[in-house]
Amino acid sequence: MKKSVLVFAALFPLLLSADALDELMPRPRIVKRSADAQLNIGRKPDSAFYTLRISGGKAEITGDEEGRRYARVTLSQLKKLSQGAPIPDCTIADWPELKYRGLMLDCGRNYQSVQSILDLIDHLAKYKMNVFHWHLTDNYGWRLESKVCPALQKDMAFSRQTGKFYTQKEFKEVVAYAKKRGVTVIPELDMPGHTLAFRKATGIEDLACNEAKMLLGQLIDELCSLVPAEDMPIIHLGTDEARERGERVPQSHLDYWASKVTGNGRILMGWSPGLKLPGQGIKQLWMGARDPRGDECPYIDSQNSYYINHVDPEELLSVAAYQQPCRWGSKDEHLGAIIGVWHDDCIADTEDVARMNAVYPAVVLLSDNFWRGREKDEPSLYARLPEPSDPRFALAADLERRTLAQRDKVLAKVPHPFPFVAQTQMRWKMTDAASGKVLARDIPQATIYPRHFWFPASQYIAANNGTVVLETWIRSPKRLECGAWIGMTGFSRSDGRSRDAPTPKHGEWNKHGATIEINGRRIAPPKWKRPGTGGNPKELPLSDEDYWYRPQTRIVLEKGVNHIRMTLPKKGGWKWIGTFVPVLGTSDKPSEVPYLEYFSEDPRK
Repeated sequence: MKKSVLVFAALFPLLLSADALDELMPRPRIVKRSADAQLNIGRKPDSAFYTLRISGGKAEITGDEEGRRYARVTLSQLKKLSQGAPIPDCTIADWPELKYRGLMLDCGRNYQSVQSILDLIDHLAKYKMNVFHWHLTDNYGWRLESKVCPALQKDMAFSRQTGKFYTQKEFKEVVAYAKKRGVTVIPELDMPGHTLAFRKATGIEDLACNEAKMLLGQLIDELCSLVPAEDMPIIHLGTDEARERGERVPQSHLDYWASKVTGNGRILMGWSPGLKLPGQGIKQLWMGARDPRGDECPYIDSQNSYYINHVDPEELLSVAAYQQPCRWGSKDEHLGAIIGVWHDDCIADTEDVARMNAVYPAVVLLSDNFWRGREKDEPSLYARLPEPSDPRFALAADLERRTLAQRDKVLAKVPHPFPFVAQTQMRWKMTDAASGKVLARDIPQATIYPRHFWFPASQYIAANNGTVVLETWIRSPKRLECGAWIGMTGFSRSDGRSRDAPTPKHGEWNKHGATIEINGRRIAPPKWKRPGTGGNPKELPLSDEDYWYRPQTRIVLEKGVNHIRMTLPKKGGWKWIGTFVPVLGTSDKPSEVPYLEYFSEDPRK
């Protein structure tokens, strides 16, 4: 082996070719490198269990119907990961920790094309996700065609993407398409909150009236009539954020709507916190801790950073590695976990929801989290990776390596954005600028939070409200020009350009005066498309505000050691962030810059 290859292997093993068995996602529970291996499984799960034996290129699958489907997913991945080489002889036994594993897509606020939804269902199925939660109605539009109330599709009912909705025929086609791939569609008609489109269409200003009660009940009946209960067993009625005066309804309304769901042979599902639905339905936890009312019932976890509209792509790794799904109550209550994609702000292009929320990488990374569960919840690591010397670091590094293999081998031809690159090889030092005190060394990530509104202090590297300096030294074997993801604000796709985090003015990285230097030379920020825009205008689409959905900043790394220094002042505001990572390719289809070596101290000293 040439010396350069040896150096590469030592410095960047993430990019080396690995055995296909070590690149599967989600990672199987039991992998034996022999077709004749004896398996010590213990008590088999009730469903979705499978074994896959491969010997001499031939595969033998055992399991129930669901399990066999997952075995075929595993086999399909192995073929692509092997890239034409023989699949190693092996025996795999596998089963999921959680019954329901999926993603919620908000099409009420922003219509998504049918084709983009079908592509997303394909992607979910590739990673053993089995739920597509379809949020169909919101203030901005009632997106499912109704023949009971055709006014819901009139232009006056829409506040965005006027006239964009799914016909009943399209709805049935999506459900059937998903069923063939082992994915259950859970449709959501959100009520009584988030019903401005309904109220505009019908002229009913106060949902407490009997007319609203009966009409919404008819709409639930209509939805259930479209698909048999065995193909669409769960109906979601929302019930969250009923805040406006016209949305406050008596309990008898909720009981009536719930009876429509159960009377049609369906399981009732609703958000928690939310209005109280009767009976033993399914709660979907979305904010805060376990419902303080304490009534025990099965639930699905969508809390914390499973809302990926608040998360950037390089933050997904820590979420996937260390957030434990279903961490309250007994095992009987643990039904599953669902990713939330709430792109509240208006979009300019259908693909922006998947691009700006890193949907495709999130599914890959969180598939392992939902399939295998996590033995322990690590809230102190939700927004930061552990130091490389910490034994817990190995899990993040392994997930990252597997995800990169999926990106490059399994998903190479998928036409949707996959904004995710390796970061665990990075090494940063954070210093308090005023005192010179070193706050942390060997930070192994690209996005660093000195402070974050969404998380308690234990979940980021706590700093004061002055100025911090982030430094890393990168050794390059040659002079090279490449792109870089550089970010100093961190926009949520649900908060618009808030006053705390407006689009920077020309010549600024953020409103606090952040800077970045490479080898003492200051790097200029982009020429922003909408400089200085603030005040939370949700109807002005995001365009280039964050690092992974705008063109990369071009940088030069000299041969030898390069010093990168980010200076991050803080003058109030809710989120304090610094991101830097060299990348090749485009922001939609990025890859790592190979042969780079990272240090948190100058290696020349």
